[in-house]
Amino acid sequence: MTTLPHDLAPPWRLTCRSLSVRRGASLVLRDVNLELRSGECGALIGPNGAGKTTLMMALLGLLPAERGSVCINDVELRELPARVRGRFASYVPQLVERIPAFTVYDIVAGGRYPYVSPLAPLSPADRAAVAHAIELAQLAPLAQRPINAVSAGERQKALLAAAIAQDAQVMFLDEPNTALDPAYQIELVRILRDWHARGRALLIISHDLHLPAAVGGRVIALRDGRILADGPTEAILTPAQLGQIYNARFEEAVTTSGRRLVHPSWW
Repeated sequence: MTTLPHDLAPPWRLTCRSLSVRRGASLVLRDVNLELRSGECGALIGPNGAGKTTLMMALLGLLPAERGSVCINDVELRELPARVRGRFASYVPQLVERIPAFTVYDIVAGGRYPYVSPLAPLSPADRAAVAHAIELAQLAPLAQRPINAVSAGERQKALLAAAIAQDAQVMFLDEPNTALDPAYQIELVRILRDWHARGRALLIISHDLHLPAAVGGRVIALRDGRILADGPTEAILTPAQLGQIYNARFEEAVTTSGRRLVHPSWW
């Protein structure tokens, strides 16, 4: 069971106010105001360089704000110990090419770091959480293989399983379907829907617009370091809205099952 300080337990609000973040010489985020609530599902979209990953890193407390603030309820994120932040939020990064040669099991077990004292063994509850995550991600046949001896897609699945084992209140994912074959992309949607159905929150960065369409919820669009649009998935994923966000042409198609999909106009 996830344990958090009383003032960080659900229902919670993760809020950034007038947030500006600089990376090197560039001001990447400019006066961003955003609120994510417990149990909510959101997707960050926008062109390359819009500031999506920078915003996610700031919401995780991994990048400092030049101006503005990031708070959980009314507690400044930067004031919280790393282990408390780890019980609140987990993170699945973009595909990592170089990972120390731990086993897949060790990578997934690393997700339990917020609950385990340094050098202490995993408790029965920790081992159960790891086993559940490995089963959910269908990694049992690979559990004892070195992480560098599995495919890029399988490494991505291991990082997702580690976030599941972490059992945080909100999971952040940066392009989680990178390097995944179509069958596992379908499985990824099932896993994320299950996570959300259990009352946990999601915030996903995706260039694949079919992923937020499949998961549902809310879409937040960034462009040039500012929020350009924010609303229900069906209101944002339209040819007109996406055309403004990406400065490109989009068109709508209807699948054989009757679902509406929007995609770039190739012709």
